[in-house]
Amino acid sequence: MTDYSALVAKWATLTGTTDQKLAAINALQVTLPPIKAIVTPAQIQNAVDYAALQAVILSPKGGSLLSAYLSGSSIDASAGSNIRQGLHDLFAASHASLAGLASLFAPFDNPQTPWYLAPIEQGGGGLGHPVSSTDLVNAGGLV
Repeated sequence: MTDYSALVAKWATLTGTTDQKLAAINALQVTLPPIKAIVTPAQIQNAVDYAALQAVILSPKGGSLLSAYLSGSSIDASAGSNIRQGLHDLFAASHASLAGLASLFAPFDNPQTPWYLAPIEQGGGGLGHPVSSTDLVNAGGLV
């Protein structure tokens, strides 16, 4: 049996017609806890500024560190990992590179999902599908 308690509570905060409320609730996003940031070396190389990448590669210590960080077909650069910190340190002088890396890792650090898919305990609706008029009836006749 579906738990509609989150839908009932969220519905009470919405204004407008039933159709407007349905559109609004189905457009809501919830931020979930961070997930592993598994990326490819190419994604990291493409996220940083080209000039900064060349400077790191040509520096005596930076090139070997970067090679170590980017070895393998996939890299765990999750928040708090040594790889993430190492990349931040290598490209600390390049604001464009840090911004590119932040953009690459943002979906892992702050994953977004539709409200209706997120578990109730994580602030979502826990429904598994967009809210429909059938859900409104099943939740007690919401309008």
